[in-house]
Amino acid sequence: MRLMSYWLELRGQGSRALAERFDPKAVAEFWPHCFTIENAEQPELAMIDHLGEAIAMESGLAPRTIAVAKVPEDTLLGHALHLTAEVMKVGYPIVDSGEFSDFQGRRCLYRSILLPLSNERGETSLLVGGAGCRVLPPPRS
Repeated sequence: MRLMSYWLELRGQGSRALAERFDPKAVAEFWPHCFTIENAEQPELAMIDHLGEAIAMESGLAPRTIAVAKVPEDTLLGHALHLTAEVMKVGYPIVDSGEFSDFQGRRCLYRSILLPLSNERGETSLLVGGAGCRVLPPPRS
């Protein structure tokens, strides 16, 4: 919810939060769990240009630039990205949560948020996301 509060602060009295005002230092304690997407309006070109160390590790990925289309679906990041098209359509943040089996076969509970940030023309130019998960203990026999 810290990211949502920050998005609301950036939005101020307007209807859109401006990308140029976004400062990762304002969410520094959560930044390792965050990612940013450029070119989200063009899914075939969308790139994750920041992938925090924590979400990368939880997803079995290196914290580097990666094409959105190349993110495995059975990862925390894959689940955090699945509402990208919807966020682009509505232009407002979406919070999601659920359960999935990760790339290691573990059952995980997750919560994620995707936040659209706009350019001066009001077009979404950047998505900021954050996610976390908790691995569930294996079922008892």
